[in-house]
Amino acid sequence: MAYLWNKFKTLRNYLAFQIFAYFALMIVLVLSVALALPKFDARIFNTIKERELRFFYQESQNTQLEYNLDEIVDRNLKTVTSNGFDIILFEQETNTIVGVNKKYLNTLRAFIFKANNPLEPLQRRFGTIEIYGPFLVSSEDKKYYQYFIDQVDPQTEVINAIFDSPILILLILFAIFTPLLIGLSLRIARPVKALRMSADAVAIGNLMIDPKLETEGIIELRQVGKSFNRMILSLQKLTSYQQRLLSDISHELKTPLTRMQLAVSLIRRRNGESNELTRIENEIQKLDTMIHDLLSLSRQQVDLHLRREIFTINKIWEDIFADAKFELEQHNLDFLVSVRVPHPERFHINGNIATLSSAVENVVRNAKKYATNCIKVIIYIEKNDLVIIIDDDGTGVPEHQYEEIFRPFYRVEEDRARQTGGTGLGLAIVYNAIQQHKGSVNAEKSPLGGLRIKIQLPLWIE
Repeated sequence: MAYLWNKFKTLRNYLAFQIFAYFALMIVLVLSVALALPKFDARIFNTIKERELRFFYQESQNTQLEYNLDEIVDRNLKTVTSNGFDIILFEQETNTIVGVNKKYLNTLRAFIFKANNPLEPLQRRFGTIEIYGPFLVSSEDKKYYQYFIDQVDPQTEVINAIFDSPILILLILFAIFTPLLIGLSLRIARPVKALRMSADAVAIGNLMIDPKLETEGIIELRQVGKSFNRMILSLQKLTSYQQRLLSDISHELKTPLTRMQLAVSLIRRRNGESNELTRIENEIQKLDTMIHDLLSLSRQQVDLHLRREIFTINKIWEDIFADAKFELEQHNLDFLVSVRVPHPERFHINGNIATLSSAVENVVRNAKKYATNCIKVIIYIEKNDLVIIIDDDGTGVPEHQYEEIFRPFYRVEEDRARQTGGTGLGLAIVYNAIQQHKGSVNAEKSPLGGLRIKIQLPLWIE
């Protein structure tokens, strides 16, 4: 028995079993209510309850003892019991009905046509009267069927309308069983929603395991949740391995670079300055910058899911723009910022402040390399997105390369890269940061004549 009970407890958590059980229960309840509901309609013929049946048997005996039944029939007398019931006598041989009010005569005949067996007395309500019977009574010479009429309150019209309308009954049944269907839907939908939210969290870089996915809901979804958590564990291990590998590579690369820088300094001290030494030193510096940028690019995703928070949008730019303005003034460049958001503290983003600030700063620094006189920033809200536009008045980029410049190590011109010291990773870092926040970044022709970078980030809507 215990084995069967354990099997049942396991089986009841399967989706197929729950769907079958809920619908089977619903069908049984619908049939039960549909069959039982008409019983509550007082206007149909019903058997008399046991307690009332004993009462009317006693009333019939009292009538038989107290009254001369033949005289009542012969003289067509109207009589009532001590409890106030009208006494109606029906003689089958002559089809005579005695003691009934004329306005109830046809109603009584209709009742007698159906209720004509004293072994199975019935009752039914007709408007303001309730009729019970028949009960067998007899005089010395004859036998009569006795019926009782009682004045009652009529059944409410609303109830009558319900019983008379199959559509209303169906609507009532639907209202009764809708909670069952909602309960089944919620039982299925809750774990599915939890799984979807976990998947969305992973999509934005939040590699956190949710134990509830393995313990709540139907078994099929628990199994999916278990597999999903195993996948997150694998991603965590992969990310950790990637970071460790990059850290080791960085350490291994920086050590010989440091030695090379030291060697260049020693050669310069012994032999003096030369173009070759300057070239070597520049290439070493470029390698060092490239390693730093690669590490920044790889750490963005890890930092994103480790340090996510909800913050106001102005925290993205308020520090870096102050620093950028001071730095650009030293290079004789105008820095114009137009924030077209009346109350930026009312808008929020869910993400990593440092990553987004760094992305905007990289775009400003990239613009500084190529700007001639001016860099302009425009910030505004478009629907549910924060839009940041950064323009420069430099030489710009050919239109067919607008998408290519976001690729790692891509350079528009090798000579220009040498002049500016670029590694081709700045805009790739920007692109990766914005993508991790479910945003977009695009390049286009600037009205100032140079390059325009347009960043769009989805706002946090509570």
